[in-house]
Amino acid sequence: MIIKLWILAWTAMGTLALASSFYTNIHGRNPFTLSIPPPGGFKRSSVPLAMGPNTLNLISGAVAGSTGVFVSFPFDTLKTLSQTRRNNNPDDDKLGVYGLVKSVYKTDGVLGFYGGVRGMVVGQALIKSVAFASNDWAVSLCGSAPFLGRVTSLILAAMFSGLVTSFIVTPVERVKIILQGKGNARGENELTVLGSMLREEGGLRNLLSVGLWPTISREVPSYAIYFVTFRLLKDLGLPTVLAGGAAGVACWVPVYPIDVVKTTLQEDESYNRRSAWEVLGTIVKEEGVGGLFDGLTPKVIRACINHAVTFTV
Repeated sequence: MIIKLWILAWTAMGTLALASSFYTNIHGRNPFTLSIPPPGGFKRSSVPLAMGPNTLNLISGAVAGSTGVFVSFPFDTLKTLSQTRRNNNPDDDKLGVYGLVKSVYKTDGVLGFYGGVRGMVVGQALIKSVAFASNDWAVSLCGSAPFLGRVTSLILAAMFSGLVTSFIVTPVERVKIILQGKGNARGENELTVLGSMLREEGGLRNLLSVGLWPTISREVPSYAIYFVTFRLLKDLGLPTVLAGGAAGVACWVPVYPIDVVKTTLQEDESYNRRSAWEVLGTIVKEEGVGGLFDGLTPKVIRACINHAVTFTV
């Protein structure tokens, strides 16, 4: 059932985005906005295949997303290891950030901080391009509704963007988390992990559905905070790099416990039948509420760097 919904959702959203992009390129306006045509009507593009705003958003989002991820990836690795070492390496669970850095470097060298980076760079290029394009499309759609205020329109558009990207984020981060846990293991890469997961019980569901609902629960409010904070800070005159960094931190702190639960669900290659509520209960029972904030420090640093670079690029 979940695979059918996944395919149906992406087919519908992909068709809608492509149709909107082509229409915008040719007619010079978004087909889903209730615009009043100027005298003489809307002008058609003299070059039908020229890149319109939707296409530019896809390209700029891809470049920005992949660049931001690569620059900040070592901090993401530290965040993931902080969240998962309670199960994989109990002795390292008491290490602080500095101790974890030394442990990773001693075991795997510099490459240990970049486990899963290739798939994540490609994945984030897709994720951010879809996020930026869907957000701008939704902003224009909500902006045509007179009963919605500006802030409400921004929030709804951002939440829509988070929902859409969740279906890409889930499999991309599933592979990334497993590779980060393996470190610089010989012969391990994105393709071997994918093959291993698909051979496990659950098959394709093992890749697409494990951690999906926590991802949606994280991404929808996170993107609302992310885009709205950035736009409001820019309106106040803050430089792009500072507004992006602040928005990145602001969007992560409130939803971080959900990320801990999601990572715990996704760290194993086997088909995990545990629910998010079961994982949440286990973490709180064994470690208290503080266990839901493991790895927060490297994550905040990573978020600041990643999103400052993303918006600046």
